[in-house]
Amino acid sequence: MSDPHIVEAVDPDEAFSMLSDSSRIAILRELSDADGEATFAQLREAVGMRDSGQFNYHLGKLTGRFVAKTDDGYKLKPAGQYVVGSLLAGAYTKEGSVDSLPVEESCPGCDAPMTFRYEDERVTIDCEECPLETQFEAPPGIFAGYGPDAFPSVAGRYAKALIEQSKHGFCPYCQGRIESAVVPATEAGSDSSPEEFEDIPMALYDCGRCGMSLYADVGTAFVDHPAVVSFYHDREIDVREASIWRFSALDGDRCRIHERDPIRASVTYPADDDRLTLAIDESLNVVEVAD
Repeated sequence: MSDPHIVEAVDPDEAFSMLSDSSRIAILRELSDADGEATFAQLREAVGMRDSGQFNYHLGKLTGRFVAKTDDGYKLKPAGQYVVGSLLAGAYTKEGSVDSLPVEESCPGCDAPMTFRYEDERVTIDCEECPLETQFEAPPGIFAGYGPDAFPSVAGRYAKALIEQSKHGFCPYCQGRIESAVVPATEAGSDSSPEEFEDIPMALYDCGRCGMSLYADVGTAFVDHPAVVSFYHDREIDVREASIWRFSALDGDRCRIHERDPIRASVTYPADDDRLTLAIDESLNVVEVAD
């Protein structure tokens, strides 16, 4: 059933046609750089368009959908901010690749070194010894301003942000509603995933609007659970400052699927000789905490 409160006010093709002129993109970017708002004259000067009538035409095409007219001038609407944000992120304009960089943390499964690669707007972190491999999409712009040595850390923080937004129920790509579930790791990996991964639980965040699917190991998915945060805080470990790889759970000693219909799984967090275990259901709800 459609939501009567949310309607398609503009056809998507029409919305994109509004952005088809470089002058209009320049207007959006200048408004983004302005301190809140800008007057007609300030905008026209910043864009560098001498013909006032022509400038007014292009600004009018944007006003209402991407730009709001105020008492003092013009300012970006959220739709305009999304457009500028996409451009700055490099999703449409930048490209790059990185063959291989070492990851500071060792593999959570076998303690061997891990390697970072970036190609076709996709981050790959894989282990040099075992089948562990993590992949996720990332726009090139997230690496701007950082040296290559920082790329693995930047990618890890970006992955944290993707998972966090998905956990709150919003798709990182289209802001659609996310459904959460536990699935075997064999469903999240490649066709060559080892059979033992069948009993390893993964968190799946699935968007019903754009079809995006994001997978995360359950150790990462629940590291911000209050019981886990408290467990590590009592041992003077701040989970907020730790890398995404530190609390990964990808082996049978740390996590396991115990039942299939419905799925019941668990994930264990170690600290020296202590352990904290969360029991989770098929919808990624914590149903029990045990130490």
